[in-house]
Amino acid sequence: MGSADGGSQRRKKQTTLRPLEMFLLGLVKGGLITPYDWQARGRVSLGASLPAAQRLVKEGLLRKVKKGPHGRHEFGLTDKSWDELDDLERYVKDASDQPFGDLESVVRLACLAMMLNKTGTAKKLLLEASEEHRHRARLARKRAASRIAFKSRLGGLYSMVLARCGAEQEICIANQLKDLHRDWDSLTQEILELWKPEDKDEDDLGTPS
Repeated sequence: MGSADGGSQRRKKQTTLRPLEMFLLGLVKGGLITPYDWQARGRVSLGASLPAAQRLVKEGLLRKVKKGPHGRHEFGLTDKSWDELDDLERYVKDASDQPFGDLESVVRLACLAMMLNKTGTAKKLLLEASEEHRHRARLARKRAASRIAFKSRLGGLYSMVLARCGAEQEICIANQLKDLHRDWDSLTQEILELWKPEDKDEDDLGTPS
């Protein structure tokens, strides 16, 4: 899936859902049915989950069940979302062929792959995403070093300093993903061992054996 230029020429295919949206469907399937649950137990901020949930409701992939305690909305799956979850392997494959998003999107996609026992796929995603962010850092550094004349000294200064900051951020993400790739086997094994076979019905998408 990768390429010599760090993934900038990755094949572009349309996928139905963003990684966050598929991740939310998995959380709902596993019993986390309110935005508060998603925040407290799924580490998805309200600022991210609420707009995503609204999109899923609009697309017929989530339904509002009722208002829970303290006026919190509870959500349930629909026939359409069950179809999406049943086709998770296809989703992971198609999403893997898209340009990589931010750190959280990549990690969510890798975790979804793990729910299919696709350890190799998850690790490949992390490694390719690391290479892509390193490529973006190189491009940002070029922008920061550019001698293109700006009509505004203030605008030029700000743009070049911001580009330098962007390069450092991309390198940081690349390093984090590379470290995750290195430690993935031991990290995921340790975490998934917390769920025993008898807990399978409580899991999101099926615990890898």
